[in-house]
Amino acid sequence: MPANKKTASVLKECVACGTCLEDCHVSAISIYKGVRAVVDSSKCVGCGKCAEVCPAGVITLEGVT
Repeated sequence: MPANKKTASVLKECVACGTCLEDCHVSAISIYKGVRAVVDSSKCVGCGKCAEVCPAGVITLEGVT
C-alpha cells in the first residue's frame, strides 16, 4: 500500500444516518450495530465523497502508512 494513500475515518459522534453508504461507490462503509458507520480501509479508495455528504461532518480523510 502506498504511503500517501488516503482512507476515510469516522469519528465516534457518528449517528449512523446512512447517508455515506449511498455515496460510497466501492461499498467500503457499513453501519456497525446500528450505532455508527465503519470504513473498511482495504476497500476505501480515499475519494472523499462520504466526507462531502456526511450531514454531521464526522468523516475525515487520513493518510495511511
